Amino acid sequence: MFTLTVPAAMLDKLRAMLAEEDDGTCVRLREYKHGSGCSSKVILGLGMEEQDMDEDVRVDVEDVPFIAEKDFLVKYGTVFTLSFNDNNEVLLFAEQA
Repeated sequence: MFTLTVPAAMLDKLRAMLAEEDDGTCVRLREYKHGSGCSSKVILGLGMEEQDMDEDVRVDVEDVPFIAEKDFLVKYGTVFTLSFNDNNEVLLFAEQA
């Protein structure tokens, strides 16, 4: 199980996006590699995918389904916050316990 704090405006956007996807599609918490070589870094973000019942944990936040791989939760913890930056881009933060 994990917890996720999400602003209402973001939940509205995600609901609209999910409405255009196939049934069973969820919002995935994931990591992305940005850059290459010595200047590469890992950033946390979102994707849209179907749930893998064996590998994923699911949490619904006000009827929006979020999933994360069990290994992702072991690596980053179980408490997350979503927000927007000044450019209205999505930011995902893992809160350390």
